[in-house]
Amino acid sequence: MFRRPIKEINAEFKAEEKYLDSIHRTVRESCIAASMNKKEIAAVLLAIEEGATNIIRHAYLYEKGLMRVRIVIYKKLVVFSLIDYGRSFQPDNSGKVDLQKLVESGRKGGLGFYMIQKIMDSVEYISTASFNELRMIKRVHEDKQKGKPFLRRMFSLRFKFSFWTFIIVSMIIGGSIYYFDHEISSGMYRHKHETVQALGKTIAAQAAGHILNNRSDVEFDELIISYKLANPELKQIVLTDASNMIRAHSDDILFIRKRYLPPKGLNADKLNTPQSFTIDNNEVVFLVVPIKLGENIIGKVNIIYTTEGIYNRLSDTRKQIFLLTVILLVFGILGIYLLSDYFVSPILKITHRIRRFTSGDLETELPLEGAEEFFEISKAFNQMITRLSQDRKNIAAREKMAKEIEVASEIQKTLLPHNLPKIKNLDVETFYRAASLVGGDLYDVFEVTDKRYCMVVADVSGKGVPASLVMSMLRTVIQIHVKQMLSPKKIIVSVNDYMKRNIPPGMFVTVFLLMYDSNDNSISYVSAGHNPMFYYNSVRGEIEELNPKGMPVGLPTKENDKFETSIIEEKRIMQEKDCFLIFTDGITEAPNREGNLFGIERLKELIKSNASNSSISMTKLSDTLVDNIDDYTGFHKSVDDISFIVAQYKKEKPKSDSKINKKQNNNLPIKNINVDSNDSETP
Repeated sequence: MFRRPIKEINAEFKAEEKYLDSIHRTVRESCIAASMNKKEIAAVLLAIEEGATNIIRHAYLYEKGLMRVRIVIYKKLVVFSLIDYGRSFQPDNSGKVDLQKLVESGRKGGLGFYMIQKIMDSVEYISTASFNELRMIKRVHEDKQKGKPFLRRMFSLRFKFSFWTFIIVSMIIGGSIYYFDHEISSGMYRHKHETVQALGKTIAAQAAGHILNNRSDVEFDELIISYKLANPELKQIVLTDASNMIRAHSDDILFIRKRYLPPKGLNADKLNTPQSFTIDNNEVVFLVVPIKLGENIIGKVNIIYTTEGIYNRLSDTRKQIFLLTVILLVFGILGIYLLSDYFVSPILKITHRIRRFTSGDLETELPLEGAEEFFEISKAFNQMITRLSQDRKNIAAREKMAKEIEVASEIQKTLLPHNLPKIKNLDVETFYRAASLVGGDLYDVFEVTDKRYCMVVADVSGKGVPASLVMSMLRTVIQIHVKQMLSPKKIIVSVNDYMKRNIPPGMFVTVFLLMYDSNDNSISYVSAGHNPMFYYNSVRGEIEELNPKGMPVGLPTKENDKFETSIIEEKRIMQEKDCFLIFTDGITEAPNREGNLFGIERLKELIKSNASNSSISMTKLSDTLVDNIDDYTGFHKSVDDISFIVAQYKKEKPKSDSKINKKQNNNLPIKNINVDSNDSETP
């Protein structure tokens, strides 16, 4: 187990049953890479599913969490680890769980652990203060395939190629030899038969003259003996007359004037047809040639001859051919083996490289050698490996970046206010939703002094990590300058001086900054190129767009005071039930399925209809606004960050004076005051 691992796989999943299929796929691929058979893979999958299910149902009984799957492949075993960060299964703090005791005690999951123990070769449950680990070891058994590596080496691709090539070549050569031997031997025998037949016809022609001239028996004997002596392959010549009486016999004259009996099993009436038979284990041929006088048969020439000479010549020739064939096959096998090295070796190298690739080696390249086709295959494979290696590095880099972005998102969320300050006579609610993991919107509500509060909504140009970094910097700079008790205009000018020097080129920020003073219930505000603030006037029952002029923060300007002169600060005294909304354009530019935007008018009507309800809280108004946006967009993912601050003035009044105060409030005038830029503090 302590040897160097062949491969290690790490994956993380949400501890939910719907992700069991993904865990299955990861474990199955790892088992295949470890060369497990189907039965072992099925058993491992069952054990892993049982372990994961126990973690989901018991470790995260009261909460949701993550489950990490770690698989380490060694040469002869695989270690599976299921790591969770939830509740431990163990009954005490001993550090390790006694699984046998857990099974016997009948605790939840006990039967499942019993099954896991039966399937796996080793099971261990480790619990620490920070995590729990269910570690299972499965050995890769090789008993059923004992001796297979030797057979695999013996019957390698090179051996198979050489063997089957040898078999095919041998069959071709053997078939060719058989064909030509059959044709040659048949031709030689046919030629022999034709020669003997011609000789028999010659003898028959002379014998016909002897019969017509009534020659003596001695002359007949001389005739056949002379032919027999001249042709050694002729073993016997017998002349018979029309009544089948012997007129001449090459073996013994005592047979003359006797009836001729052909060899047993042969037919003397088959004329000019060779008939084979065996004498003393030697094959001989019997041939009958008629002696004719015109069309009449007056006798027969019965010839027995041997083909031993042909057989001997054929045997000698066959031995020579066999010897030559063996020599050629030996050289052929050597040539085939060498040829297989040229064609098969590149395939073996490619196969070996693919096996190393499946084990995780993405560095070693194939040598560019062999035939042109193998050269191209090796070249294409090397290119594929290079791309896969680069893709793996890119995936790792993307995963690392995604993790860093996720951390940045968590940090960004901590920068947003979680607990809003309790502001006298003012009900405040906020909302923030990033279009991606990190956003470029900012909202902040914080106390400056006991009576003064600052509210900021800003939108950084662009999205992603750069915008979030600028947003974080902007929040810090605003809080620093607000503490100097400056007016909103002075604050935004100071912020711009800093941001202009430190913001990346091409980026800018739109800001709406508002100061609320609970002493006189006044709001002082500036807009640096931001959306207008929607102000609900409870006396008139109308929505006003308050948007003082101003340039965005961070834009480069040729004139040093151009930004300061562009900023206009306004002030307003809030009346009972007055309400304002500061927001980013992610609301008004939220599209529906047809691409139509949510729009300003729809937002104004929504604020007006809800703010006029005296019993509605800002929390309810915020929820209503978000629900309407989601309904309009069809719950599609936001294309831009959404953030807003909504607040309503609600003065706490004594019950006895409520009617008098209401009358006075209805008669109070509405004030809009432009504040000079030289004022150091809002009056």
